[in-house]
Amino acid sequence: MRGWLLVLAACSSTPASLTGTGWRELGEDTLFHQDPRWLGADAAYTIDLGGDRTLWLFGDTFIATSPADARNESTMVHDSIAVMTGRDPATATMQFAWHDASPPDAYFSEDGANWFWPADGARLPSGPLVVFLSEIAATPGQGLGFAAAGYRAIAVADPSGPPTGWQLVPVPTTPVPFDPTAAVSCSVVDGDYLVALIASSDAHHEHLARWPLGQIAIDLSAPEWWDGASWRADGSQSSPLFDGSTECSLQQVDGVWVYVDSQGFGATTIGIRTARALTGPWSAATSVFTPPEDNEPNPFVYAGKAHPMLTTHEPGANLVVTYADNSFTFSDLLDPTRAQSLYWPHIAELALH
Repeated sequence: MRGWLLVLAACSSTPASLTGTGWRELGEDTLFHQDPRWLGADAAYTIDLGGDRTLWLFGDTFIATSPADARNESTMVHDSIAVMTGRDPATATMQFAWHDASPPDAYFSEDGANWFWPADGARLPSGPLVVFLSEIAATPGQGLGFAAAGYRAIAVADPSGPPTGWQLVPVPTTPVPFDPTAAVSCSVVDGDYLVALIASSDAHHEHLARWPLGQIAIDLSAPEWWDGASWRADGSQSSPLFDGSTECSLQQVDGVWVYVDSQGFGATTIGIRTARALTGPWSAATSVFTPPEDNEPNPFVYAGKAHPMLTTHEPGANLVVTYADNSFTFSDLLDPTRAQSLYWPHIAELALH
């Protein structure tokens, strides 16, 4: 158990205050080990589908290509999804999906040389599902070997059935005026709007955009942007709220908005910011949980985000979070002695008060 304590000043002109504790629930990680062919992934966004169903969205994913169901006999596809039935990670079932061809391919198909990583979304009550996709371009020999290339969106008119039968329909979007390579980092429904944080690809400045819920499955090409004082159509006047991450989550806990992400690079922590309103002001980032994977050699821990629709176990806990661990040496991911723990989503629980 790794605890944390957060105390923020609370007054009408400052962000909301929270205190809490956090810990790992190791047994819950078995949620992601239910399909013998699905051998690990990162990202792990969730969208509430209603009832007891949750959509999981994953980035690069290992899929077995032989009866051995082993990573060293697998292929890596750029994305996959799963529908979870049940809200308790310890007992829920997962139905994973990808393009089950020979060889396997991504659920969200590539566009030429570019590929897509899922990036949050929303489902309207008993209505369509909308998923944002980060478009990614290869950059051989530069940085981590890839770079952001903007975002797109798809809609599923009826996600009530198995994901293998969903009909994916592109939704019109438009490049971000202040940075055409910017992409959605997280989103949330707030009242009559779908609200998203869109991170610039260089310094990860988080800008706030919104769309009326009645339009999100039809046209996302004309968002309104927060300029620091009001919403406006001209995105070039958008004012960033803070510097954040390309992956995150937004949710309310007891009426307080909470932003969750991974803080740092390599060995990281789960961090939060809080605010009374999505438009801010937001508190400074505070690290609230240290993943035990930070203690592994050459740690690469990232993709922290929360999943408010999931059930917690520890008394007082009210928020499930996940993060991914990786390695800067790809061959480590194929090591049979590490393949059941390295490069999987990991679950932790937080108690926020």
